[in-house]
Amino acid sequence: MSSNIASAQATPNGSGQALEIAPPVLILTADPGQTINSVINLRDVSRSPLIVTNQINDFVANGEDGIPKIILDNNEQSNPYSIKSWINNLPELTLQPKQIVKLPITIKVPTSASPGGYYGVIRFTATPTELKSTGVALSASLGALVLLKVNGAVKESLSIESFTASEDGKSGTLFESAPLMFIDRFKNTGNIHEQPTGQVTITDMFNKKIAALNVNLPQSNILPQSIRKFEQPLDSSVIGNKMLFGRYTANLKVTYGANNQVLTKSISFWVIPYRLIAVIIAALIVIFLVLFFLIRRYNRYVVRKAQGTTTKHKKRKNK
Repeated sequence: MSSNIASAQATPNGSGQALEIAPPVLILTADPGQTINSVINLRDVSRSPLIVTNQINDFVANGEDGIPKIILDNNEQSNPYSIKSWINNLPELTLQPKQIVKLPITIKVPTSASPGGYYGVIRFTATPTELKSTGVALSASLGALVLLKVNGAVKESLSIESFTASEDGKSGTLFESAPLMFIDRFKNTGNIHEQPTGQVTITDMFNKKIAALNVNLPQSNILPQSIRKFEQPLDSSVIGNKMLFGRYTANLKVTYGANNQVLTKSISFWVIPYRLIAVIIAALIVIFLVLFFLIRRYNRYVVRKAQGTTTKHKKRKNK
């Protein structure tokens, strides 16, 4: 949701066609009863004319990775955050190669709209003109997300669902070495999208800061009634070639909302290269056993030599 240009490409029956839109995300604000106008730029980046049709759908969060789920089924359960019926129908367009068209978007906010966030996606489908009459349906499709905030007493409520550290995808509190991954999951129980930002600060057992990891940069949104996951790697790009050893503390601190509300959470973990230590201990044991065997063998040799010298001395004495 942070890029300025989105594009889609497909090659039906060998005919290259591609459509580009900008911006891919419209972030808007309006009062109840207000009509707002915006623009989406469409560009034919193929070598042939394109017929561009459109469809307006709702979308919700699909899992915790921020990928939107477009609701295509009109019979699906009603969505309290729907903006679908607020957007005026858009015309079908024919674009020439490399042509850019500024498509006006009109959104009429009902006077009865409650304060909060409302969401939708305007999807565009491009078909080469020579395929339009053949019935071939394989076409590129992409959409512009619409995030609209209706002003008023919105409910902003974000919480930290979990904050963990992991190594090779396994969470825990004892790790062998870097790289490590910090995973923070935020739950939005309000009625407006949120963009928490902040840092995970790592300190060692002497309370010395060894790293500061940015959270949610570039900024992404957490939709209402959803959980979103963010990840921050602790690797050589942050700590260089430094070897971690001992107990560490990770402090998560983010702010969100119009009033800069603060969320914090801390976890402690250990980094001990136990396999390396085990190898070193095993090597020391082997060295000790070898030395013990050699010393014992040398002592036996010294004893045998001493006994042989004594025997020769006795024989000479008896003669």
